[in-house]
Amino acid sequence: MTQENFCTVCFKSLGVPTRMEIYTYLQDKGEATVGDIVSKIKLTQPTISYHLGEMKDEAILKSRREGKEVYYSISTICPHSHGECLIKKISLGKDLHAKD
Repeated sequence: MTQENFCTVCFKSLGVPTRMEIYTYLQDKGEATVGDIVSKIKLTQPTISYHLGEMKDEAILKSRREGKEVYYSISTICPHSHGECLIKKISLGKDLHAKD
């Protein structure tokens, strides 16, 4: 399978509106805890945790633990080709019609 075929898995995952919101938030913020994301997205903690878990399983996100807190950020390495992630190269969720 080519990298482009593998990318469909990630794009399909980001086709879920809540996941796209999480991705966009992390794209802007860099790193956030579940609590931060819940405050921004306004969904329940179990719902956000479910989506974070799915995105982490698909290697779209990575996490690190600091004490009791888990911080999530966007993975820059493609989980399939181990090269630079194609999704990272484009500005998902950004206003494509914004004036320069």
